[in-house]
Amino acid sequence: MKTNILIFFLGSLFLIKLNAQAFSPEEKKLIAAKKLIENYQLDSAEIKLNELAQPELKKNQPKIYIRAELNLGRLYGDKGDNVKALQHYQKALRTAENKADKELQAHVLKNIGVLYVSWKKLDDAFGYYNKAEQLAKEIGNTELVADCQNNKGIVYEQKLAYSKALSSYKNALRLYKEKKIPGKISMALSNIAIVYKFQKNYSEAIQYNLEAIAISEQQNDKWNLSATYNNIGNLYGEMGDYKKAIEYCEKALAIAKEIDAGEIIESIYDSMAEAAYKAGDYKKAYQYQKLFSTAMNDFINKESTKQLSELNVKYETEKKQNLINNQQFEIRQKNNWLLFVTVLFFVSVVAAYFIYKNYRNKQEKRLQKEIHRQKEMEAMALFNGEQSERIRIARDLHDSVGQMLSLIKMNLSSQTQNAENENMQMLIDKTISEVRNISHNLIPEELNFGIVSALENLSDKVNSSGGTKMQTDINEEIRAIKFHRQHELSIYRIVQEVVSNIVRHADASSIILSMKKNNENLVVNIRDNGKGLDMDSIANSAGIGWKNINARVRMLDGKLKIESEKLIGTTIEITLPQYG
Repeated sequence: MKTNILIFFLGSLFLIKLNAQAFSPEEKKLIAAKKLIENYQLDSAEIKLNELAQPELKKNQPKIYIRAELNLGRLYGDKGDNVKALQHYQKALRTAENKADKELQAHVLKNIGVLYVSWKKLDDAFGYYNKAEQLAKEIGNTELVADCQNNKGIVYEQKLAYSKALSSYKNALRLYKEKKIPGKISMALSNIAIVYKFQKNYSEAIQYNLEAIAISEQQNDKWNLSATYNNIGNLYGEMGDYKKAIEYCEKALAIAKEIDAGEIIESIYDSMAEAAYKAGDYKKAYQYQKLFSTAMNDFINKESTKQLSELNVKYETEKKQNLINNQQFEIRQKNNWLLFVTVLFFVSVVAAYFIYKNYRNKQEKRLQKEIHRQKEMEAMALFNGEQSERIRIARDLHDSVGQMLSLIKMNLSSQTQNAENENMQMLIDKTISEVRNISHNLIPEELNFGIVSALENLSDKVNSSGGTKMQTDINEEIRAIKFHRQHELSIYRIVQEVVSNIVRHADASSIILSMKKNNENLVVNIRDNGKGLDMDSIANSAGIGWKNINARVRMLDGKLKIESEKLIGTTIEITLPQYG
């Protein structure tokens, strides 16, 4: 689950210094592009920035060119295309180095560091932040030094080096206070509070959050105010103070709804669900979790899926709520029956106290086992519902929205061509591509040809990327199995996550994937010849990757076995009893 949302990377959009002189046409384009990016109109911003990122401008107005490439890098980073973002940052960096512009070099290096953090290459990211900080010190840019200190704190935090993270965040805070930058002071205070929370130093965490709130109120910064209230609510939830947790989360929610901050609303519901779960209020926890899922979907695909999924989400919600109500009624009935039997037994068999005690213990264990089974059923129903909904939405996006967009493009192509039509066709092409990307993220197209074909396609992608080579060993017996659609998607996501972790972190040159039947079970075996894993670090991992793998295996009632030796490699075996 998410916990806090105020930690963020300080990346540059572009650098325009206001002065008494009128802006040039190129600077006006940069300002217009900035506003479009801030409003998340990325395609329109991309068009304007590409007009500035031209060889002629690079020669005559290099600073404008560098800022345009810097903005393009940030824009593609926001789109999630980090490889393309890096290409634009490198263009900006080369030009800044040729012009010996240390300030722009520092900003570009800092943004490149942000990309490497997203790739979990923390040491590389730290190196870029150090270079940026050194340049910032050379030119006396205190704010930029503070930004680098803040981002280094994020790296330390992800490495679980909390003492070093605190030191970096506090250095950033001191510099922001010297420069009197309220928004960044509030951010640094919140980052410090989050680290104290991880250290379970709750009193300090609350104090720093309250200081951040005071600054946000003075600045009327409703975004930070809502986010910080949520952080405090999450903190009280972890402390076990359910009442205060909900109180602060509701304050955060009111402000977030006022400013339509979808990302914060999503995180608030997550905090409320976690607080309710820890307090043992499972009904409320489920309700908040559903609100979190809805908010998350609205934030990610607000415009493209809202109309498509609104009625079905309502139907699925009512259906699942009815299922939960029925299951809870059965549990209450069993609890009432157990209470009746216990009281009757206690009154009628006083003399047989030890027999009664033994019986009661057995019944309590049985009840706990039944409650656990009901929770597993609820979780499985939710999981299967979400899988089915993903498949349905993916098909609707591909078959309905995609076809309508293609029809619009065909109709537009048949009209007289002009510059406006060409721009419209470009936007439609990008929209079609985005719909395909969303559909592919919900359910990969490769699964249309079955799980075996999809895994072989995944192997081809790994091999084509260079470096690590992947082999598949899947016999005809497995190929003949008719898998459930939901199980195919889960198996694919498990293997995809494991292979991704190996490629990114294991330094392996070879991966071998095999699938076989063992009695009525399906056994998926993935092994590599990499540097090996620290088994304790896996058990205590805070990363979402291993959590997703474990969650999906549990949902399929499977077992996960990991064997690893340093410098020899790792074998991951997944046993699934239900697959067809």
